[in-house]
Amino acid sequence: MSPSQFRRLLNLLCYGVIMVSPLFLSSCYHASLEGPSKFDATIKSADDIRQLNQLETQLTVTPEKAALNPDYQIIHNIAVPYVPEYRMGPGDVLEIVYNLKYGKTPEDYRLEVQDKISINLPFYPQYSSSVLVRSDGKITVPLIGDIMAESRTPMELASDLDRKFKKYFADPAVTVAVEEFNVKVAELRKAITTASRGQSKIAPVTPDGRISFPLIGSMQAQGFTVSQLEKMLNEKYAKQVRDLNVTLILLEIHYPKLYILGEVEKPGAYDITSVPDILKALAISGGYKKSSELKEVMVFRNEGLERPIVFRVNIQTALKTGVPLTNVKLKPGDIVFVPKNHIDDVNDMIERIFTKGIYAVLPFSTNISANYNLNNVTVK
Repeated sequence: MSPSQFRRLLNLLCYGVIMVSPLFLSSCYHASLEGPSKFDATIKSADDIRQLNQLETQLTVTPEKAALNPDYQIIHNIAVPYVPEYRMGPGDVLEIVYNLKYGKTPEDYRLEVQDKISINLPFYPQYSSSVLVRSDGKITVPLIGDIMAESRTPMELASDLDRKFKKYFADPAVTVAVEEFNVKVAELRKAITTASRGQSKIAPVTPDGRISFPLIGSMQAQGFTVSQLEKMLNEKYAKQVRDLNVTLILLEIHYPKLYILGEVEKPGAYDITSVPDILKALAISGGYKKSSELKEVMVFRNEGLERPIVFRVNIQTALKTGVPLTNVKLKPGDIVFVPKNHIDDVNDMIERIFTKGIYAVLPFSTNISANYNLNNVTVK
């Protein structure tokens, strides 16, 4: 690596990482001005190693420092970098695991829709009947008519029926027995055991951001974390099936694309696990070439907007004046273009490079222009 390449990489690191102390800022500042000859330590003796250890201790992010830095979080009294929880998008694949609990519970069973029960009057068998709990939660009983059954225990229903039948018989002695129950569980088991995975189901997030689930239908998944969707699923299933717990496992992640083109070492489309800033984008593409025009770096954005926009970032000026380029956050689908020469006509650039060059990937053509403002400093 040549000295100029080393200096360029060091500049990217100094302006692209989390700044945790003035000492680190100072070392980056001097390194950017004086080149690779300025080191924090030179190891020649045991004393040098001790000084290096002291420096590392001084720069270590402690829980006390992390409490003042939003880029860190404290877990079990250990400071770790904060990583936002992944939010799902189209193409991601989930495994939905259904855990049906069959253990003994102290609560009496409560009737559900589609349960089949028998109502017996031992001294008046002609009025005994076998009925299904309808979708409205009711059953129809001879002489009495409709009566609510859903969510009641068999004993509660029998007591209510006995009281109502006493209008007609001196001692009805009504009993209620459950013949078929957990019908929705049976339907769910049938829906999820058709595949070879047993009590689980593989479900991709569709292009419209939704997933279809047995019994409860289609639900929005895009934009939610796995834990958020899992919580919503269990709340919905709790209204349908008792003693069911759903676990979601993220099997495949189809990361959004970031397009980095122009005078970089490795132009192309990149999968990104998290949305980077402009300097990290240049880093993952291998860095910029000597032939690049860093005053004219352009970012094209079309995802989720009424119309495409483009803004220009003067990286060269920003690095010299200390404008924090880590604040220039990119979004999925953005196109970063590093030109070779000064751009006089933005719309002509769009026409020549984008509309004709990668039309099949990101087709758009319109009059677009913008500047990027960082901490009240306009980077033109």
